Amino acid sequence: METRDEHPALAWERAARQPDQLPQTRLRLAAMAGHMQLDKIAARRAALIDLLADGRPHPREEIWATIAVQLGDENCWGKVPAEALARDLAALRQGGVRIAYSRRPEIQGYYLQYPPLARPSSHSSYESISWELIEALRQLSVPEKNKRAFAAADFALRQKRLLLAEENPDWSAAKIDTEARRLVYGVTPELLP
Repeated sequence: METRDEHPALAWERAARQPDQLPQTRLRLAAMAGHMQLDKIAARRAALIDLLADGRPHPREEIWATIAVQLGDENCWGKVPAEALARDLAALRQGGVRIAYSRRPEIQGYYLQYPPLARPSSHSSYESISWELIEALRQLSVPEKNKRAFAAADFALRQKRLLLAEENPDWSAAKIDTEARRLVYGVTPELLP
């Protein structure tokens, strides 16, 4: 869309001149571009939308730095940047923009829920992730998700018991069960209520 250091008013004004836009959309974009040139908060919010539209999560610090460069104003976030960002996110959400936050350690940050979160491509640890399975699980009801989680845990426990019994034929069934629970759940029967 635009370079990272371009003021959002210029990008939105350029988009307003695109002939493939509907006339009413072109007028709205032009009006917002003019408003952004006068209103620092509107420009900051437009830059935030443009930044999040790339489909990947952005941590707060990256948002603050990138938008400050775009607006050419080191102090565009004010004295308390966290509060300004929270207000901007609340205003955009109130306007219908679906912004979410990813807490996964590998990819933390804010992103637009639509378009969906972009799949990471440069990390080898993600290669085994089945995005189709993840999407199918998201569609399940909470009881169905719980049922599948408990079934998976039960399966893991049964498999671990079988492996331990084969590796340690001299162990008692109670010892195999205790060790399997410790390895699968991280607890022993003594710690259970």
